[in-house]
Amino acid sequence: MGKTNTKSFKELTTLKVGGEIKYFFEVKNQKELVDKVSFAKNKSLTIFIIGGGSDIAVSDKNFEGVVIKYVGSSVQVIGNLVKVEAGMNWDKLVEETVNRNLQGIECLSGIPGSVGASPIQNIGAYGQELSETFIELKAYDISNQKFVIFKNEDCKFSYRESIFKRKDYWQKFIIVDITLKLKKYTDNNLELQTIRDEILRIRGEKLVNPDEIPNAGSFFKNPIINKSKKDTLLIKYPEMVIFPFNNEYKISAGWLIEKTGWKGKSLGPVKVSDKHSLVLTNPEGKGTFSDIKSLADTIIADVDNKFGIKLEPEVQYINL
Repeated sequence: MGKTNTKSFKELTTLKVGGEIKYFFEVKNQKELVDKVSFAKNKSLTIFIIGGGSDIAVSDKNFEGVVIKYVGSSVQVIGNLVKVEAGMNWDKLVEETVNRNLQGIECLSGIPGSVGASPIQNIGAYGQELSETFIELKAYDISNQKFVIFKNEDCKFSYRESIFKRKDYWQKFIIVDITLKLKKYTDNNLELQTIRDEILRIRGEKLVNPDEIPNAGSFFKNPIINKSKKDTLLIKYPEMVIFPFNNEYKISAGWLIEKTGWKGKSLGPVKVSDKHSLVLTNPEGKGTFSDIKSLADTIIADVDNKFGIKLEPEVQYINL
């Protein structure tokens, strides 16, 4: 039937904030999933799907519905195709593919969260993006209570975005597995494991391990601006960190936050990491959602005042 017990979002998220949950179920397979969705439907309860609990900040009020966590985590490798269940830890999958000398996601080493969350966020780092190797996913359509397949083009991938983040798709589908197409690695000069080790080393220096200090990962998206805005800013701030992005430009949100003086600063019990200013932390786990949102809103206002750029959270706000 799947495991049920009393839980709070505080226990299930890497930021360690969030209220109590009325019904929490861990489901191991598709049959249990169908059963729990049916339970929620029969009681007319809202369903929330959770993975590794990163990339979300959940409000402090109680959640009067059903939270489902898909924990099945098997991997099938057939040639260059890798089919993996949504409950697997993302970094474990990367480790597995590197061990098999399959190339395509090694630069995504160390990204927190579950496999099921990876297409929602279209995760990416160091020149690789999930969408480049993604073939399809299988999901359970909650309202129609049936399994459906989303191909790559159906997911409408863009920078840290997918169709699953759109209002009419958000939390409407429970991802049960994804299929990636990788390729055999043939470079004799460099091992995949060396690349993975280096990425993990860099991430370890720059980012904050949520197991040590509660955080939700990168809190803000890097803003995209047009050429005239870029030219104006560079006159005033020649040292600004800017990258070409499609036909526009991407600015480092971390740089903007640092230049407004927030790096390493606290607001009440929550704090901007002194390692990386994109990361908002809850150092002793005593902060609430309200504390985190106040800090985020203050940073957004300060960056807007100084640079005329409105930062957007990459982290999703839940149960508002």
